[in-house]
Parts: sequence; structure tokens; C-alpha cells
Amino acid sequence: MENKQDANILMTSIDVFPWNEHFNTGILKIDEQHQKLVQLLNRLASHMAFQSDKETLDIVFQELTAYAVYHFETEEAIWHEYLHDSSIEAAHKAEHDNFVLTVLSLKSKENSNSVASMIEKMLSFLVSWLASHILENDKYMALVVLTMQTGISQEEAESHARNHLHGQMSVLIKLILSTYGSLATNTIQLMTESVERKQAEKKLQTFANQLKKSFQHLDLANKNLEKQYIDSIRAFSRIIEMRPGIKSGQSKYIAEKALLVARELNVEKEQSKSIFYAGLLIQLGKMSLPDNLLLPAYFKIPLAEKTRYLKHAIDGEALLNGLTQLKEASKFIRHQYEFYDGTGFPDGLANQNIPLGSRILSVVRDYIAYLEGSITGEAMSVRATIDKLMELKSSHYDPDIVDSFIRILKATPVDEEFVAELPKPKKSWKNSKLMNSSKTLTLERPIIEISLAQLKPGMEIESVYFDSKPYLKNCVLDQKIINNITSLKENTGKDPIIKIHMGKR
Repeated sequence: MENKQDANILMTSIDVFPWNEHFNTGILKIDEQHQKLVQLLNRLASHMAFQSDKETLDIVFQELTAYAVYHFETEEAIWHEYLHDSSIEAAHKAEHDNFVLTVLSLKSKENSNSVASMIEKMLSFLVSWLASHILENDKYMALVVLTMQTGISQEEAESHARNHLHGQMSVLIKLILSTYGSLATNTIQLMTESVERKQAEKKLQTFANQLKKSFQHLDLANKNLEKQYIDSIRAFSRIIEMRPGIKSGQSKYIAEKALLVARELNVEKEQSKSIFYAGLLIQLGKMSLPDNLLLPAYFKIPLAEKTRYLKHAIDGEALLNGLTQLKEASKFIRHQYEFYDGTGFPDGLANQNIPLGSRILSVVRDYIAYLEGSITGEAMSVRATIDKLMELKSSHYDPDIVDSFIRILKATPVDEEFVAELPKPKKSWKNSKLMNSSKTLTLERPIIEISLAQLKPGMEIESVYFDSKPYLKNCVLDQKIINNITSLKENTGKDPIIKIHMGKR
């Protein structure tokens, strides 16, 4: 029963084809139909990954193919109105016809022993084809039509569209296509392995290598693509945290707090940016670790295995090797376990010989780890954690950085919502234990965002939002709340934004 509940949570939490604004063409009817196709594709992937029966798979598959044909007819009517009898209209229609033939061919190979195999091959084809078709063809056709609507001739509109899509946007298109080309198979495997608790390490490592190739395209991007680059690193950080045993939300917290420390220390802009990137990717090397090293607290790992655990810092550096814009960040990741007195890992660097970014990251990383309990096996309060950092100044940590970090923590205002009067309990969580908000904390407890799949009874909720609307605030989770949040996600189709308090009160 527990495994089935885990599967249901994952089935509604992971998309084989994540939609984002880069797939919008600018023509509302086409964009709405594309999103409907993607929703049907994700449904088919979820049913396949969680082994729905053949009849259910056939129903969803037929709904997807029927809607694809309907969409093609709608899209072709729009193109024909503006591009009738042109070569690009004919080529586009030929792609649609070839799509239908390929789908029918794959479906014809189905037999009683290979339904899952056929669906997996079908999904891989559908994701790759749809991403490529939207980004390289539909966006081009839509841009031509939208340009012609301004009064420009078809020839000039085609030239404008080619120049636009083959210029600075081309790197982004190649990145997305490179990632989505293998996303279907890897995501389905990830969902299945999360339920079965098997072989997650090997599959996630493969996925990481594929994403590495995608990042190589970003090295070609110019300054106009910097925002997309940062967004891609944030997305990669979230993908890393999908690996069972890697805590979600912590990389974001480490990156943001490390950046504040860097700014207080007047670190120059480019190095600060590298520190931020390193924080987001600090857990990258953990994808190669087996569960017996990821799941227990650090102090419970056998002494002989501790070096293997720490080696994830070297693995993280190696995975980023060759990415010019992440070269400095990879160095910070490698040296995150160096100790200020020279007794750390892997190179025994000491004092100022340890890269500044590594010295900053180690303080913030251990702060959140002590609070959460992943070092000692027991969650600690903010006060106790700060005392621990102070105790290890000059031995483990750079004293100046510890002092800077503590100043930042003290300067952070107490969350007024946290100390305000609690709202009246709602029916869905009225039996839960409410947190006592009668006292104001002298120091902020970190608030991090985590995924629905990682919720556990006993966690202290700061807030849960659905579509910018508050659902819960300031309560201790029990299984009933978790079930209610899961049900609401299923009923609304909206992903909740969940934030929790870290550490003891």
C-alpha cells in the first residue's frame, strides 16, 4: 500500500515533457493545442511508467493520436490561409503525414508481450518529434504568419523568421532539443526506479551525462542568453534533487546564502556568480553515490566508506569538466570539504590556499546540514548550530566567513507571518498539531522549498500555496495533510509550492 501511494505521488509530480514558455509560438490557438498534446503525452508516460493495464494504455494512446490529427488539421488551416500552395506549407504538411505513418508503424509492432516496450519507444519518438517540430518548424511558421500580418510580404517574412531563429535563439533551441531528445526514456525510468527502489544510480548518472552535453551548447551563448543559462542551471539543480536520497531545496538555499556572504565580503561579480552556480550544483556528484551512502547521517557512515562519500566533490568537478563558464564553479565544488587547518579532503589545502568560494560554501552547507540532522543524525536548533560553527572556527572553517555568515543570519528579519496569530484550522488539517507561535525567534530558521514527494509526517510547514493562493500555514505535518495536498494536486492539476522550516525550534 505504501509503495502504491508513493507511485501515485510520483505519477502526478513528474512530467516526461515539461512545458515552458520557450514552446509558445505566439498564436494562441496553436499554443493551447500544443499544451493539450503535451498533457496527453505526459498522461501516457505516467500510465506506462506505473504499469497501467493494456486497456488503459490503449485508451490514452488513442486519445493522444486522435487529438494530434485534430491539431494538425487546425494548424494546417491556419498556415493555408497565409501560405497557401507554398513550399513551406507543403513541407510542413508532409511532416504531419510522416508523423502519422511513423506512429501507426510503431503501433503495428505491438504484441501481448511488448506493450510497455512499444509505448516506451513511442514516447521517445513523440517527445523528440514534438519538441523538434514545435521549436524548429511551428515557431518558424508562426513567426512568418505573424510577420505577414504586419503587412510584410511572405518572402520578407520568411527571411526575418530565418534570421531570428538561426541567430541568438539557435543555441537555446539546440540546448532544449538536446535535452528533450532523451528526456522521455530517462524520466520514465526514473519514475519506475523510484517505485522499485532499484538502479537509480546508473540511470541518473546517464541522465547527468546527457545534460552535460546540453550545457556544452550553452558555452556558445552570448550575453543575451545569460538569463536562459541561469534558468537552465536552476533546472539542472532541481533535476539533481529528484535522485532519491538527495534533499530538495538545500542547493538553492546554499547558493543564495553563499551569494550574500560573497557580496558582504565584496567579492567581484564574476566570482560571486561562480559561487552561486557552485551552490546550485554542489550536490551534482552525489548522483553517483549508492543509497547506503546517501540515506544515513554522515556520522553513521562506516569510516572505510567516508572517503567514498566525500569523493562526490571530485565527481561533481569531473562532470562539469570542459564547461568554460562553470570552470571556476567546478573548482569550488571540488574543494568544498577542505578544512581551514589543512586536514580536509581531497588535497589538504589550508587557509587562503583553499578557494574562497569553497570556504564560503562549506560554512553554509554545514549550517543547513547540522540543522537538518544529516551530519549528526539529529536535527539541531539555530542557536546550537551557530555554536557548532563557532567551535569549529579556524579548524574547519575560515573565521572571517563564519563571522560574516552569522551577521547575515542576524540581519535577516524574523518572518512576521510566522509569529503572527495562526489562521483558523481548515477541515483538511484540523486534527494536526499546530506550531506554537507565541515566541519570536531571535535568529531565522531557514525556510526551504521542497517537492510534494519528499513530504514526511513531523515536518514543520511554513506555507503551502496552490496557484498563488494559500492553502496551509504554520503547522506540523501528519499523513492526513499529506494525503489532502496530494488529492488537491490531482483534482486541480496544479503543483503546490511547499516551504518548510529547517532545524529544531
